[in-house]
Amino acid sequence: MKSILKIIKATFLGGILFLAPLVVLLIILEKGYGIIQKVTLPLVNFLPRVHVLGIALQELVGTIILILICFSAGLLARTAGAKKLIHKLENGVLSFVPGYSFMKSMNENIMGLESKQDLKVVLVPTDAGWQFAFLIEQINENNFTVFIPDAPNPWSGSVCFVEKKDIKEIDMTQKEALACIRKLGFGSKELLKNKL
Repeated sequence: MKSILKIIKATFLGGILFLAPLVVLLIILEKGYGIIQKVTLPLVNFLPRVHVLGIALQELVGTIILILICFSAGLLARTAGAKKLIHKLENGVLSFVPGYSFMKSMNENIMGLESKQDLKVVLVPTDAGWQFAFLIEQINENNFTVFIPDAPNPWSGSVCFVEKKDIKEIDMTQKEALACIRKLGFGSKELLKNKL
């Protein structure tokens, strides 16, 4: 009974953590859309009051401007200066947000974006057997920091310090490992074939 409650709790919390960035994104887009509508109102007042596919011209112009702003921001984010600023923000401020780096990497994987910060997937021994872990960093020649995610909610887990001899390297992407964890291990037969 306790294990069922634990799975329900983990799944519920995982759902909240998955939806939180989407809700924040929707709020930002809604606020941006409201600001853009105020800016476009004087512009469209000179245009005839028409509807295109049931959408008022003001809303259509506002949506197009919002899309152009997002596209321009995406182009700007690719520049060296913006990358340097984002790197400073992530290392200075956002690094204090628990799990930010992992959540960012995971969201990039969910959205199908290529991430340069994909974490290396390894297997580490536990009392229950081998578990998926993500290699976070090398402490010294013999010791590594790993994150062992919980299933089915990979947002939570444990940070462990493991000796090099206890790490089993496997050829697997972060996206594949996360999908297997969320599916409670389904698909591991193919993923771990000839690797254990």
